[in-house]
Amino acid sequence: MAVYQLKNYLLSMQSHWCVRHSIYNAVQESLPVITEFTSQDGVEKLKKTPIQKHIKKIYPDIYKMPLFRKQFCTMLVNEIKNMEKELNFETNEEEDELRQIPEIVLRERLPELYRNMWFIVQTILNPVFFSIWQRNCVSVGSIQIANYNLKDKEQGAWHHDESADMSVVVPLNTGKYEGGGTEFHNYGKVDPLPTGHALIFPSFTNMHRGLPVKSGDRYLLVFWLYDRSRTEWLYENGLP
Repeated sequence: MAVYQLKNYLLSMQSHWCVRHSIYNAVQESLPVITEFTSQDGVEKLKKTPIQKHIKKIYPDIYKMPLFRKQFCTMLVNEIKNMEKELNFETNEEEDELRQIPEIVLRERLPELYRNMWFIVQTILNPVFFSIWQRNCVSVGSIQIANYNLKDKEQGAWHHDESADMSVVVPLNTGKYEGGGTEFHNYGKVDPLPTGHALIFPSFTNMHRGLPVKSGDRYLLVFWLYDRSRTEWLYENGLP
């Protein structure tokens, strides 16, 4: 399987430059609060963390927040355009046809970018999860770039992200396509979020689908993550 070498070295830097400064600072201020809670062995409740000021509830257990700088998203979309000259977006043949979405799996095709996004999961996203649900979701099931367009995949079918505990969906080019957005089966529709903002929700409890794209390419950066405790239990019990 071909591996793509990033042309823009900034995308491969394992650092926080790609994260909005306000979010980075709020996470850093939240870490002492989280550390204090975890040191108390469940005796006290978690105090309100500074990062919670940036997290907005859309529906029960479905949240949004600013995450990546727009400059990073623009760089990544430009890299995707170059990458498409060498690699194709491909569907996962293990999924049924209705739920297949053209995607590029970072671990397999873009390992440099994967390492950077793994770093963001550990240092930025996990404190966000802990602030909302008091869970450590640092084990990566998959990180991929998905593409909705009229030619290859106009919209998604109803599904759960069954291979994860937590899903994070980040639009990379809102305003460069028409249509799109996400619909949750039990709640309603969510219009396309601004570029670089994250849609965050527990994976297997929220049936959802991508809404139709009317024109253009809708690029998404998608994270499927596991709770650390469940991963450790599966490993210790020898289960897949």
